[in-house]
This record gives sequence, C-alpha cells and structure tokens, in this order.
Amino acid sequence: MDRFPITDPDAATRLDERLRAWARTAIDDGHAVTIDHHDGADPAGHYHWLVRLRGEEKDVITAWVSLRQRSVHVETEVVPAPETGEEALYRYALVRNADLRSVHLAIGPESALYLVTVLPLAELTLERLDELMAAIVVYVDELYPTMMTLGFSWYRRRRR
Repeated sequence: MDRFPITDPDAATRLDERLRAWARTAIDDGHAVTIDHHDGADPAGHYHWLVRLRGEEKDVITAWVSLRQRSVHVETEVVPAPETGEEALYRYALVRNADLRSVHLAIGPESALYLVTVLPLAELTLERLDELMAAIVVYVDELYPTMMTLGFSWYRRRRR
C-alpha cells in the first residue's frame, strides 16, 4: 500500500479537537451518541474517527471520518448490498443523488450504498461540521426506508 502521510503534522490534532468540540454540543442536544478516535495513522498514513449519530429510521447512524493527505473524507452506509431489486435500488439512488446537498450517494466496493463527501480540512469549521452531520442524519432517515424496501424483500418499515 502506498503511504501518503499528512502534509500538516498538526492536522490530526486540530481535526480531533474540532470533532470533539462539535460532539460535546451534539451529545448534549441528543443528536450524537459517541465519537471514537483511532490513535495513530493507518498504513496509508490516514487518521480515522467514528461518529455515531442518533437517527429516526435507523437508530444509530455511523459516520466514518478520515483525514487523508490534504482532505477530510466522510462516509456513512445507508443500506448494505441489496439482496433483491438491485436495478431499481441503484436507479432510485441515482435519481435521488440530484437532490442531495453536501453529500452524494455512492456504491461501495461491497455494493452497499453510502453517503460520501470530501472537503479540505480548512473548510471543516464547527458550523460546516454541524451542517454535514445534520445532512447525513436527514438523508439517511429519508433514504433508508425506500432503499430497504427496494433492496430487501423481507423489510417492513417500523412505525414510530
């Protein structure tokens, strides 16, 4: 694996501080469940955090935040690889992609559907981080029931 270390040696510390500052407010407000940081870089030189958010349709939504060489990548799985109706599910995702802001839908290597975004670290202010995490929760809650219905014949939406 090629190693592309972070060009700014303090970037991981700054991102960790920013995520934790945001999480304190989000946890107090009941929006975030936990935030975990994996100490040290992975073999590619990237740093990772797991942010667990509270959802309505999915009880817990996990966002994977990765600091790479010059950017922050955020992704969350909306639904796993479909068991049935792949064509209808992927078509629905492609059509919905046009309406999404801040994030986009992508098919992962294992065929699951993810919400993904990439942005420069300097743009990830507390306000932008709050907007991004809110978008993730809103879009997962909007997309999850329909995507599960299209991709899993056994799925029945629970009513709250």
